[in-house]
Amino acid sequence: MKGGLLIAGVVVLILLGVPLFVLLGGLSFGLFTAYEELSPEALLKYILETLAKPALLSIPLYILAGALVSKGRAAQKLVEVAQAWLGWLPGGLAVTAVLACMVFGAISGSSPVTMVAIGSFLYPAMKRAGYPDSLALGSVTVGGSLGILIPPSIPMIVYGIVTRTDIEKLFLASIIPGLWAGGILILIAVILGMWKRLPRSTFSLKEALRKTFFAIPALGLPVVVLGGIYAGLYNITEAAGVAVLYLFLLEGIGYRALRWKELRDTLAEATTALGSILAIVLMAALLSYFLLLAELPFKVVEYVMELQLTPIKFILIVVGVLLIAGMVMDVLSAILIFAPAFLPAAQNLEVSPILLGVVFILALEVGYLTPPVGLNLFVAMGYFQRSMGAVVKASFPFLLGLLITLGLLILFPNLFGLSLVEALEPLGGVEM
Repeated sequence: MKGGLLIAGVVVLILLGVPLFVLLGGLSFGLFTAYEELSPEALLKYILETLAKPALLSIPLYILAGALVSKGRAAQKLVEVAQAWLGWLPGGLAVTAVLACMVFGAISGSSPVTMVAIGSFLYPAMKRAGYPDSLALGSVTVGGSLGILIPPSIPMIVYGIVTRTDIEKLFLASIIPGLWAGGILILIAVILGMWKRLPRSTFSLKEALRKTFFAIPALGLPVVVLGGIYAGLYNITEAAGVAVLYLFLLEGIGYRALRWKELRDTLAEATTALGSILAIVLMAALLSYFLLLAELPFKVVEYVMELQLTPIKFILIVVGVLLIAGMVMDVLSAILIFAPAFLPAAQNLEVSPILLGVVFILALEVGYLTPPVGLNLFVAMGYFQRSMGAVVKASFPFLLGLLITLGLLILFPNLFGLSLVEALEPLGGVEM
């Protein structure tokens, strides 16, 4: 009876079109109330403990950093550098889009922000150059999804918090997979450029060096953030603060791109995004906590033991679940609900939480591009004014590139340097 009422309530909320955090919150509080797993006082204590996690503070700072860089001139500088070095290749502008998304993702930590910031320059440029809409749209939509794989990554921070995994190791472990994914997407863009016989620009070493010189301040941000973390100068949260300060100085004083109106709009945009993300994180964390109290992770371990799965078969099942989850829920919710459920079984099979984390992010990156609720699909539909069918069709060749990367990661993790990362001592320790 209780279960039927809860399901009916969830269906009603979905039909009403309520925001995701309301749906998750309603389900979570409904479960706790119906099954009396926790007293209201204990539930409030858990909420406050969740909000007090130090690493959670880095999320609003990285959101602000992404908003700052999307409003300034850093994105334009990165596009100019990428185009100067790789624009001569077949499909050069699409190649430029992927490379610029890789570098920009190392600044913003957000896929939608990366896609919009780079797409705002390169999508119109590709259309003017005679590129087919499918190639222009696919390269910026899927290229933008690299923002959650290449560190710093907000979903990776959330995974580290919920699984108590070293976030600095997660960042380090995701660099090579990010380069692999970007390299495969670039190869696909080159092949499509050759097939479509697209126009190519001429390469000028002098111009490439000149563009690189003027973009050094923008290119220096990933070095300052990640270099400082791995040099032991600051932790993840402090690095986010350094990134915000760096961008304020770069965009406000260096490029003079932030006037009062732009700064006001940036802060408003970041605050709106922060409220939405933290509400989703908190409500999904409550649902995850209920599942923990209901002993779901231990039931998963028992089930895996009964099936006598090998580590690869287990990871393939995890990937299958995540690909389906990515079709109907956002990345942060999927991490908060499924990571605690799968982690004990993974540890029982001696699957590294670092490898599991990178698999989670890459599989859910595919979910960003999968209907019916893939976030990047909706952002692309709204920003570029295209139908869902057009965006899905344009993304498909590049989506195959992400799936190839995911398959290689599962079968040959040593290719991605994961064994080396796991062997390292803790890199400075982010307090959880």
